[in-house]
Amino acid sequence: MTHNSSPFRAVALLDRDGTINEEVEYLSDPAQLRLLPGAARAIRLLNMEGIAAVLTTNQSGIARGYFDEARLAEIHELLEKMLVEEGAHLDAIYHCPSLPDAGDPRRKPGIGMYEQAVRDLGLEGLPVFSIGDRSLDTDFGLACGGRGIRVLTGQQLKGDVPKDLHRAHEARRRGKLFTSEDLLHAVHVLLAELNFDAVPDDLLFNKKYGDLYATARALQVEREKDNRIVLANGCFDLLHGGHISYLQGAHSMGDRLVLAVNSNASIRRIKGPGRPLLSEPERLRLMASIRYVDYLTVFFEDSADNVLEVLRPDIHAKGTDYSSDNVPELQTARRLGVETRIAGEAKENSSRDIIEVVVERANQGLL
Repeated sequence: MTHNSSPFRAVALLDRDGTINEEVEYLSDPAQLRLLPGAARAIRLLNMEGIAAVLTTNQSGIARGYFDEARLAEIHELLEKMLVEEGAHLDAIYHCPSLPDAGDPRRKPGIGMYEQAVRDLGLEGLPVFSIGDRSLDTDFGLACGGRGIRVLTGQQLKGDVPKDLHRAHEARRRGKLFTSEDLLHAVHVLLAELNFDAVPDDLLFNKKYGDLYATARALQVEREKDNRIVLANGCFDLLHGGHISYLQGAHSMGDRLVLAVNSNASIRRIKGPGRPLLSEPERLRLMASIRYVDYLTVFFEDSADNVLEVLRPDIHAKGTDYSSDNVPELQTARRLGVETRIAGEAKENSSRDIIEVVVERANQGLL
């Protein structure tokens, strides 16, 4: 555990061309800049979850005379503007203008740009992930003492294809290298790895938990077996009987139950700055221990609409604090052909109720 006072909890070193924006050989004109689908959303997710989003890009086109520093600054200014328009931002931008054989320590996979980011942003001791479309990007992550995630949105178009295109996340747990479809998938892998790091030796947790896209792949196998998939979701900050009743009821509706749990950051937005009481890994570990739960994942938005979009369950089960016509994700479920049902016994308490009782008894000197 780090004692770093940084506002960040990890570092994402992001390649530019083929990772955030469309691959253009020696991009030299701002008019050529096009964000890849989902890239702004991925960076916004890093922002929401307290991960430093640091652009690190080799730009030998400067040394080759294709463009100059001023033109590169224009391109990056436009890139930042495009991201801000979609609610995302980069925490820092670094580039190396040198040729590959110049011996410049800033040039990836050298770690000069990472070291500068550490000094500028106070990132000492934080977990490091390098995300990019080339092997030098994953090598960069390893050189920085972290991990590398390769995305399939850039260099593979030129024949530089990893032999194993779908190096499954679940098969490389506890490893250092991963392959993801795109930047958004890669960010989900990064966030899942932080939870795996926090619960390294729990076999049940490791069996059930996966990022959203790894869970979607597992559910494809379940569908091939004609298993009906039920999705439940919630914060599960303080586990109580109402939660168990909800999960038991949801599990009885199908063959496999997937539980999507709110991230720490999303709970703070929903319930206020004093929540959650239990950390994300602690809550996940508790939920993995419940026998009704077959698959476990995390979601980061305030509602489970995106979870429905990605997982496409047969049934979306909600607790009895909802009715069939006021479920927040109801319109998304209807559009996707997902049945919405209410599960569990009538709710008699909540985490908030339990907290209030504890506070009251503490104030009375009873605890």
